[in-house]
Amino acid sequence: MRYVTASRTRLLAFVAIALWSPVAAGAATSWSGGASTMQVWTDNVFGTEPSPGDGITDGRGWFAWKPVTAVRLAANGRLLRFRDNPDLDHGYVTVMAEALPSARSAKVRWQAGLASAWRLNGELYEPFDYRDTNAYASARHYLAAGFSAQLRADASWRRYPGQPVEDARRAWLSLRLQRSLPTRTSLTLSLRQGWKAYRDDAQAPAAARELGLQVAQSLSSRLALRAWGSLSDLYEHGDSAAQLAAFDNPLLDEFSSDGGRFGGALKLITPWNLTADLSGERARLDYPGRPPTVYDAVTNLFVLDGEELALADGDRRDTVTRARLAIERPGVRLGGRARLDLTAAVEWNDADSNDLYWQWRGWSVQMGASVAF
Repeated sequence: MRYVTASRTRLLAFVAIALWSPVAAGAATSWSGGASTMQVWTDNVFGTEPSPGDGITDGRGWFAWKPVTAVRLAANGRLLRFRDNPDLDHGYVTVMAEALPSARSAKVRWQAGLASAWRLNGELYEPFDYRDTNAYASARHYLAAGFSAQLRADASWRRYPGQPVEDARRAWLSLRLQRSLPTRTSLTLSLRQGWKAYRDDAQAPAAARELGLQVAQSLSSRLALRAWGSLSDLYEHGDSAAQLAAFDNPLLDEFSSDGGRFGGALKLITPWNLTADLSGERARLDYPGRPPTVYDAVTNLFVLDGEELALADGDRRDTVTRARLAIERPGVRLGGRARLDLTAAVEWNDADSNDLYWQWRGWSVQMGASVAF
């Protein structure tokens, strides 16, 4: 089958109908919802071979309800369709509950949440279907005027019914310090520590730590600058962290690489209420380990579908450059509570790697609209 199965399409359609249901909305003391669609066109070169252009449609719908002030319930659905490669079609369904017990004036604000998500693929990539359960708790302490500290803990459990060997648990503990200065400057320092463990003992556990810094400067009511940087250290890992798969490899997450990322952005609000955001980022990433099942260390060859590609010595190392220009027209009134946001963007990505398989570059153009209530 080339498209998402009929039963899964019905499930996504059911969620979409629920998001728009006036009965569900009317029963809430406070509610919001919406839908969006984004059309993406890509033109890439992988290695030395041009890749056929692809048209991607990204549709989303969401609904949130607060039956009481301290509780928030939400659901959302997402469906991606690949016009030129329907085997990649997939969808997501997520439900979430959050507790917001603190008053807005409190010096310490507590928050916690529990979410469950499903990823649904077509028949070809059905082994990559997964079920995700996530929980978080955070406390934000306002230490002084313009200065706050936030401590947050996240835990997730992901299960692959078709590939239980990849079932894994992840946990993150993070600290974020934020300072706003009278010069309209905002400073954010973040520290993260993460762990990952697999249900199957054959997979090695992993651990990573990350340091991040962001500086934002408001130059006027219509112009702002932002710069950021982060350094990560994957100090515990196994060779499986670099294992290659043809589609959305679950092993290639924050626990598969380390290195630095640095970037900046310029944001401009025009008199016509158009927002222009020009941003760029450069990352140098190291991927420890080699694919043990497809890489022959003796001949230094990578075998894929009967073809052999020569690789460089040592671990995989990537240098990734990204530039993006986005134009947005937010807040167009449609009547009542309805608002329309229009977005257009163009993005350039260049990934240079010592492994030819991971070397690619290309453009993407995006146009979309979202309606919120």
